[in-house]
Amino acid sequence: MDQAVSFDFFIRLIRKHWRAIVSFTVAGLIVAAGLTFFVITPKYQSSVQILVNRKNTNAATEYAGQQADVQMITTYKELISGQVVLNPAKQQLSKRYGIERSLSTLKGEVSVTSTTNSQVFSIVVTDADAKASATIANQIARSFKNQVQKIIKVNNVTIVAPAETPKGAISPKKPLNMMIGLVVGLLLGFVYAAIRMLTDRRVHDVDFLTDDLELTSLGLVNHQHHHSMKKQASNLNGGYHTHNDRTTSQAMKRV
Repeated sequence: MDQAVSFDFFIRLIRKHWRAIVSFTVAGLIVAAGLTFFVITPKYQSSVQILVNRKNTNAATEYAGQQADVQMITTYKELISGQVVLNPAKQQLSKRYGIERSLSTLKGEVSVTSTTNSQVFSIVVTDADAKASATIANQIARSFKNQVQKIIKVNNVTIVAPAETPKGAISPKKPLNMMIGLVVGLLLGFVYAAIRMLTDRRVHDVDFLTDDLELTSLGLVNHQHHHSMKKQASNLNGGYHTHNDRTTSQAMKRV
């Protein structure tokens, strides 16, 4: 019974307020499109791959060296996201390429990804400029390689795949944003329509009184608006006066 009532309410809601639902849906789509194409700044992502592999001439110690390199990747991640690497990279970016980024901005743009038990990891840079994202990633990789040689005194870092300028932005995701705007607008339309339905206390038909409120119908009383009654009376009086005028006119002609 509850399901039937809910379904009936849903159908009545759509029939009565479908214009509002459609309006909210279209408005949500327009707002999402405006934010996606005109407000949100596009972001571009570039990555450079780095191999950590020390050169061992002794085959017996080669496996142990590989495991040590894998464990060192965690330390390398801390160096890359710290001032030890980012400060020299920041200076070189400004001096050689004219790219001005604060230290906090670089920290927010840089991330390091790696696979378990792999000697390869990636430095990923996300920036509002496509070309700058690749330049920043490559410069951080070079600064990291230099700092590792100075601080840890090892030469086991190789840049195997430099970053390239991305062809497209990774955000905003236009189809996803448009779909979100469409769904949010549709939901808001249904919420608005439901509130209008639930707060409407007017009686629209007799069935509501007899079926829902279980009241006994004693009959129907016809209601006529005062203005229409006055208009009808005026029409009747006008017709009466016209008839009297015609009768008087005919009587005078006979005389």
